Amino acid sequence: MSKDHWMRDLPSELRDLSIINLAIPGSHNSMTYGINSKSELSPDAETSIRRWHRFFPCFVRRWSKTQSSGTLEQLELGVRYFDLRIAQKDDKFYYCHGLFAMEIFEPLLEIRQFVDTHPEEVVILDLQHFYAMTVAHHQQLHKDLIQFFAHRLYSTLDGSLKDCTLNRCLEMQRSVVIIYRRCPIPLPLRFWPSYAWPTPWPNKASVKKLQSFLEDSLLSRQPQQGYVSQCLITPTGRYIAFRLFFTLKSTAKRVDKKLQPWIQEQIPGPFEPKDEPRVNVFLADFVSLKDGQFCDWVVDLNTKLLDQLGRDRELESTEDVEK
Repeated sequence: MSKDHWMRDLPSELRDLSIINLAIPGSHNSMTYGINSKSELSPDAETSIRRWHRFFPCFVRRWSKTQSSGTLEQLELGVRYFDLRIAQKDDKFYYCHGLFAMEIFEPLLEIRQFVDTHPEEVVILDLQHFYAMTVAHHQQLHKDLIQFFAHRLYSTLDGSLKDCTLNRCLEMQRSVVIIYRRCPIPLPLRFWPSYAWPTPWPNKASVKKLQSFLEDSLLSRQPQQGYVSQCLITPTGRYIAFRLFFTLKSTAKRVDKKLQPWIQEQIPGPFEPKDEPRVNVFLADFVSLKDGQFCDWVVDLNTKLLDQLGRDRELESTEDVEK
């Protein structure tokens, strides 16, 4: 079932919560679906990737693509958080992951059109890594992004992330949040810095170690921050060498299957510094697997939040009566 309006369809109580307190599906290396047979090596390609590409370019493509569905399909599946890696080439900006994908504004136009026709949805763009970019390139990209999204940006000028509720964004006509990490120059006030939305990288090649990492790292989350749980493994050269005829998609299927119980037992929502931190964004490879089941698991966590809010209100009422 399409989830292109899932934020709109949340109960009013949840639309009055900050987006950092909702469970939100995200896609890892979101734009790698644009990698094709004509894609050239990008600046982030490691030495081993460059060596493999010389003799087996199709093999490198198989392990560079982490998504098979386009931007619009991801949005319709429920993805509201996009993980973006950007490289510069000939003064133009492209998405990349070992190989170049498309120019950056092609998919961003689809996102802009989507939020304009779905005004009650909010999309988070996480510009994670930059390659082959000078200070002048960053300045140009800042300018281009601000002009492109214009009034749609919910920025640091509009309040804190805790103030960023779906209802408030609708009222203010804000529909896009941009996180801009690792910037070598002062960040424009229209963007959010890395520390506002931590995204710890697991760098694990086994699902068991990945789950332990997700549990441990979540404990570091602060109540005023967004937070990303990266539900994916990072294949090592050895891992790939023993799976020459496999793909990253087959690996993603296994990760989803083994992590499903952990994901479905999580609870989003606000918490106090003394409380156990709660989840927010979940990131995965190949979010379109099995008709977007990963997105379904994450969005459905918000029903738990509604139950929790009901219990909290009952507890407050009981305490008031006792007083």
